[in-house]
Amino acid sequence: MDQSLESPLVSVIIPVFNGSNYLTEAVESVFAQTYTPIELIIVDDGSTDNTWELIQSFGSKTCAIHQENQGVAAALNTGIRSSHGDLIAWLSHDDLFLPEKIALQVKFLKAHPEFGACYTDFEIIDSAGERLSIYHAPWFPSSELPRSFLRDMHINGSTVLLRRSCFEKAGGFDERLAHTQDLEMWLRLAAFSEIGHLPEVLIKFRSHAEQGSLDFTLQIQEEQALFLELYERLGPSRFFPELEKFSDPQRKTAEAHIRLADELGRYRHWYRFAHERYRLSDQAYPNGKARWKAAMAQLQMYLLGDEEDTLMIAKRSRILLGLGQRQLAGRLSRDFFLRHPLRVDVLLTWLASGVSPQVLTPLRKLKRRMIS
Repeated sequence: MDQSLESPLVSVIIPVFNGSNYLTEAVESVFAQTYTPIELIIVDDGSTDNTWELIQSFGSKTCAIHQENQGVAAALNTGIRSSHGDLIAWLSHDDLFLPEKIALQVKFLKAHPEFGACYTDFEIIDSAGERLSIYHAPWFPSSELPRSFLRDMHINGSTVLLRRSCFEKAGGFDERLAHTQDLEMWLRLAAFSEIGHLPEVLIKFRSHAEQGSLDFTLQIQEEQALFLELYERLGPSRFFPELEKFSDPQRKTAEAHIRLADELGRYRHWYRFAHERYRLSDQAYPNGKARWKAAMAQLQMYLLGDEEDTLMIAKRSRILLGLGQRQLAGRLSRDFFLRHPLRVDVLLTWLASGVSPQVLTPLRKLKRRMIS
């Protein structure tokens, strides 16, 4: 039997920009895989620190590529075009593969030829590698993926193993997107293939203050623009099949606006976005339901803050607290809570900012033991 069918070559792509602080750990996690054969391709996306010198120090064990800064999507496309594997994996430079990651996913895809790719659960760690939590990802058939992504992006790119044939059929990552290129890719893939889920923790996903994904203003703008573009491109019925029961085009448009607003308002707390969709619904087909929902979204913005407030202040204050900047975290969370007094999570951050590290550290260790 052809050995390549038994052990297909897996190409692991690491895109990196100014990532010398974590890159060595990521590379070593690939070298530590129990599966062979693997080719490792590292794409330096125009780093201005010593990342390129570090990549070269790995020698012939890796394929090193340097390009001008073009973003994660372009770096992934460059790496994949230069690869030779039948299967493709993506590893962010600050994440880590667990040793059995590739082996178990190859076994899974061989056992399930109906899946064009598969993803796994993952552990969330901090900048020092300490466990923060475990994410157990759900699974949805491809017909339900568009709606599920409105609620939560449950497929972590570093957990995915993808068949090259499916990548080529779907086309490369969209290089216009800086933060949501993976979400858009999985939806294109789901148009012709199922995506499987292996319910095991097989990577460590690092959450830290230097991540590009923490550029909150750009992130929220790109996410909202992408969902609107996908809603138009795929059609509202791809997200909400029940819309097909409406025969009146104006009524159908109005209901499409309401359903999109309901999902993103409830699950992502995009109250300002939802308010605008409800307003458009009322314009398309005047109805009391849309007006009432718009009023409720406005009240939620007042009591809880809109999506940009939440990302820029509430989430940032939690990150600052984790970095030890207690005074700034306390000031931000206090000001936010006084404006939006129903945000209990922000109140807890404000209270925690006044607790000494000697008290917080044992509590965090206790939380990690409970997660374990």
